[in-house]
Amino acid sequence: MIEKALVQEFLDILSSKYPYFVKHFPIIQQACDFALHAHAGQKRKYSWGPFIEHPLSVALIWAKRFNDINLLVASILHDCVEDNENIDIDTIYTDFGQEVGFIVDAVTDTTDYFLATPTHIFSDRIEKIFYGGMYDVRCILLKLHDRENNITTLWWLEPHKQIRMSFETQAIYEPLKKLFGLHSNKPKSIDFSADLLHHYLLANHITTPKSFKETLLNQTFFDFDNDTFNLVYNNSNRIFWEINDKEVFEKLIESRTFDEKIDIISLQQTVNGKFLAIFKYKKWNVFEWLKSKLKIHTSFS
Repeated sequence: MIEKALVQEFLDILSSKYPYFVKHFPIIQQACDFALHAHAGQKRKYSWGPFIEHPLSVALIWAKRFNDINLLVASILHDCVEDNENIDIDTIYTDFGQEVGFIVDAVTDTTDYFLATPTHIFSDRIEKIFYGGMYDVRCILLKLHDRENNITTLWWLEPHKQIRMSFETQAIYEPLKKLFGLHSNKPKSIDFSADLLHHYLLANHITTPKSFKETLLNQTFFDFDNDTFNLVYNNSNRIFWEINDKEVFEKLIESRTFDEKIDIISLQQTVNGKFLAIFKYKKWNVFEWLKSKLKIHTSFS
């Protein structure tokens, strides 16, 4: 069975490269067995490889950076509840403890609340992750590397889903990676990451998940609020964009990397010099360097 072979390969890598985890092999083996059961027969969307590859890959990313057994176990288990309707989040808490349960709870999209506070409903899944991360930074760290691994299969997604995931990655997760210094391969401790987050929240007067999200959005895009983000995220296959600055547009269009990513809907220039270019994106990874001059054209269909 290929899934079991992948798990054994994962365990062999842990024992040979990351000896800290050897003493924790019983709980790691338990988590692997649980994940094998939860993801039995499942394939990654569009690429059709065994799904178990994904959580194991995410876990290895963290093994390289942190000696934290709860984060490693949560990484192995992070999609079990979301992708198996027969598994409840309380099973994770019961079988693997409060810390692992809370981290997995934070990144589980199929619930809009935490098990311990079911009356606190989140209307936004990112804000749920941030709520968890403001309590335990490992919730955010896990999501960052979940996304890092998912991006590697982006090309298999439908075009509008590519754009949606790229937009969210650029608007939310790239600023977070910079915050935690994850563009560097130098390992840092969980405590150090928690301190970075704490000082960031204090410096920006952030007290709620919503304000956390809006602060990140405004770092990435000019005057970009939650409503605008949700409009783009939920309508990524129908959004039209506009640029009002002709000089900026001409510079952008000279770049083949930009030109190949858009379909121009219309170009307008009035006698009094006003300019308007309206276009749609057709490929992923398009938001890396387009900032203050970019607006949503609200009359989309």
